[in-house]
Amino acid sequence: MRKAPHHRLLIIGDSISLGVEELRISEIVARVPTCYVDLLRENLPATEILVDADIHRTTTAALTVIDALLAQHRPCVVLLMLGGNDADVEWKRFIISDGRIVRNRLSVAQCSANLEILARKVLAAGAFPILTDMPNHDLALRGPYLSELSGKNVAALIAGNGGQQRSDRGLEEYRQAAARAAKHTGSAFVDYGAALHRFPSAQVIGRDGVHPNSKAHQIIANELLPTLRTALQHCGEHHVPTARVS
Repeated sequence: MRKAPHHRLLIIGDSISLGVEELRISEIVARVPTCYVDLLRENLPATEILVDADIHRTTTAALTVIDALLAQHRPCVVLLMLGGNDADVEWKRFIISDGRIVRNRLSVAQCSANLEILARKVLAAGAFPILTDMPNHDLALRGPYLSELSGKNVAALIAGNGGQQRSDRGLEEYRQAAARAAKHTGSAFVDYGAALHRFPSAQVIGRDGVHPNSKAHQIIANELLPTLRTALQHCGEHHVPTARVS
């Protein structure tokens, strides 16, 4: 007989936490059959797992809902699966400007500051926060995909702006910012995006060049589980040991 849940984990996330595999602007075209949340539920049967996610959610958007979510659900652990949309390029602006304007949705500094505020709100509510990094785009897939949607040669525009190397350098700044926010607040940190980066992109990224596929969701779950188990074992304690998954 399955045990009744006695711990509550709240996941505040974006399209990855919804299991999106392909997103066309704001339309979910495809989802993975089994996302990382499903796998967490299978592996944490004594935990009630609640998910609040939105496809384009930034850390700024999360700040508008976190107080209500904490009050409503009263979790003991909160997984903040955020930051990818902060780091994302404003693709519409990039395409309309013919590649002249390359702007992230939020700056590195704002992303870091927001993550720290989110983590401190979780702590103030008596729960334990876990922050993460984010996966990278595969621009060899992303460029042709956006070209097909826009009718422009977006791949050429991307190449003219530094291509994958520039994207990798920029994303690393956001990953480090998330790690710093975790360190400053005493939160746990799981760098699942870096784990995905150890695999060839075609093995872990969907058709749109952004969203993790089924294999990637298995990797994400495997990276999260050790830290989640540690945090859940110490629910209710004032000082939860922080665990970092490399």
